Amino acid sequence: MIDILIVDHAAEHPRSVRNLLPEAVLAGFRLKFATNYREILEGFRSKMYDVCLIDSASGNGLRLFAQARSVGWEAPMILVTSNDAGEAIKAFRSGFADCLMRDQMTLASIERSICCVVEEARVNSLQDKRRRRYLALIDNADEIIYTHDLKGTFTSMNRTGEQLIGYSQEECLSLTVAQIVSPKSRDVALQMIEHALDSQRQTFYEVEILTKHGLTLPVEVETHLIYHQGKAVEIQSIAREVNARIQRPTLARNMRLQLRGKIRTQALMLIA
Repeated sequence: MIDILIVDHAAEHPRSVRNLLPEAVLAGFRLKFATNYREILEGFRSKMYDVCLIDSASGNGLRLFAQARSVGWEAPMILVTSNDAGEAIKAFRSGFADCLMRDQMTLASIERSICCVVEEARVNSLQDKRRRRYLALIDNADEIIYTHDLKGTFTSMNRTGEQLIGYSQEECLSLTVAQIVSPKSRDVALQMIEHALDSQRQTFYEVEILTKHGLTLPVEVETHLIYHQGKAVEIQSIAREVNARIQRPTLARNMRLQLRGKIRTQALMLIA
């Protein structure tokens, strides 16, 4: 069941939503027509609707949109516009999920628009939840987890990496892999980037990281490529202290391997 709030400011128009979308026509839709300001504001403040369709013949759709956002409305919104393309462009730029031109509007086009924007909102919500879980998983890991572009410039660093290496997230984004490893490890680090791209497979190697405070941190690094639309765009790496690897028991290592598997799975889900 899709709950729809319809701001009905064009009831007298022969091609209004109210005239084209009688409540009894479409199964699976539950409609609420709001005609006065009190009903509209109550609807905007409510969390019970999946989508809002604004049908206003007076051209105040953008103002109603701004009011909705100001009181916490987060669901997608659709605007019925005139045949003026400029009005539709302004609506999209303001944040409307879709626009319906009044003279071309039909029962089928209304139904299609509502179903599309609601499904898109649900998919985006699921992606956001996955992304939050993924980021929390990375930030709570005991290992250094980071990404960099194909030239070696960092694009992200988890909290453990910030703490061990000494650079903040903002500082890391202006650094390259070559700048945080010791001189004797520099060639190895750069060669492994090339090797990962050439082999299209995971790589494993050891390097020495130089922390911001001048300390040397030997780490074992596991890398894999991140793809977008079938093309490698970044490299994600998991770096673990060599000394910690020696000291930790097998059980802890198994737990870390499970964590790596979860991280890779979440990454694939985000990219898919």
